[in-house]
Amino acid sequence: MLKDRIKELDILRAIAFILVVNQHIVGGYSFIKDLPYSEFMILKILYVIAKPAVPIFLTVSSIALVHVYYKKLDVSKYYIKRLKYIFIPYVIWSAINMYKLGNEDRFNNFISQVLCGNAGFHLWYMGMIIRLFLYFPIILWISKKIYNSNKIIRAMIFTSIFPIYYMINKYQNVISDNVGKFIFTNPSELQQKFINVSILFWILYFILGIYISLNFTFFKKTITKFKWVVILVYMCLLSYSFLNEIGQVKFVRSIYILFNIFTILFFYVISVYLSKKHICYNTFNFISKYSFAAYMGHIIIINKVVSFVMTTFNTTDKLFVGVLTWIITSFITPLFISIINCIPYFHYVTGTKHNILKDILKYRNSLIKVDKSL
Repeated sequence: MLKDRIKELDILRAIAFILVVNQHIVGGYSFIKDLPYSEFMILKILYVIAKPAVPIFLTVSSIALVHVYYKKLDVSKYYIKRLKYIFIPYVIWSAINMYKLGNEDRFNNFISQVLCGNAGFHLWYMGMIIRLFLYFPIILWISKKIYNSNKIIRAMIFTSIFPIYYMINKYQNVISDNVGKFIFTNPSELQQKFINVSILFWILYFILGIYISLNFTFFKKTITKFKWVVILVYMCLLSYSFLNEIGQVKFVRSIYILFNIFTILFFYVISVYLSKKHICYNTFNFISKYSFAAYMGHIIIINKVVSFVMTTFNTTDKLFVGVLTWIITSFITPLFISIINCIPYFHYVTGTKHNILKDILKYRNSLIKVDKSL
């Protein structure tokens, strides 16, 4: 089990956020027709690299939750904390997104929209993760039972997870359609979306995080030892996923799932390396601290940054605008969240009590420390 802070987890969370921003700007531009061939290829490879952002987020969340609550879980305090720092900020950002993204009509059935993660197209993830946080005490109890059982039972359960998830993923539409009809008989579009954003369809990556957390010492030692194998396999799977994205090879579900898993492992290896670099760690850790609210607000920022970049540089070049917007948004959004978090009671908006002034002081000290070591 884990005892100390996992520094690489802070970096991995920040990377997941940066990849999400990639998906929503660079990925969007990659689907524009009649792009120059070179731009199309670059945008597509960047998009493919970013596609497993949600699996990374889920794995990071799982590791962190098990790390914090495995030894002791006060259920009432757990739910109160989730209410204050997850659900209330999510409700507020749902309202902000409805207003800023032109979805004011959704205020008419606000509660339903929030429960479905439908306030903005990117908030489906929040509709899913809120339910996962609700179930977590039960999931943790089951995990403890399995972890404390004999090795044969643990091995049988662990080896069965991948094939079970494979079938769930394969028949996702069939499952969601039938569940929707079973519960609602003739489900509306919103009711069906409530079913579609179920954690069941992403559960593999949350379970992976539980396994990593419960066996962290062994996991880190093994990944560190075989890091070049992880990198090589990742590159092969990335090549396949890229070729599949541009229509050169057929879709193979098992390879797609493995690509998601090895992307998590690859960026974990990168995170371990970066966690040893003071400036890199403090930079990524800053993004990580404010990534929750930054995720919910980044689409609004993207729209502003795109206009700024196109006007300032007087260009519509999709590769230039997309990549520069990606970079700017990835850093500006957490910075904006950190600034508004200085306003009293705004931790109910940002979901964190971190203080930017302390972050700046810490970052300055890290620079001094590096300078003295040179």
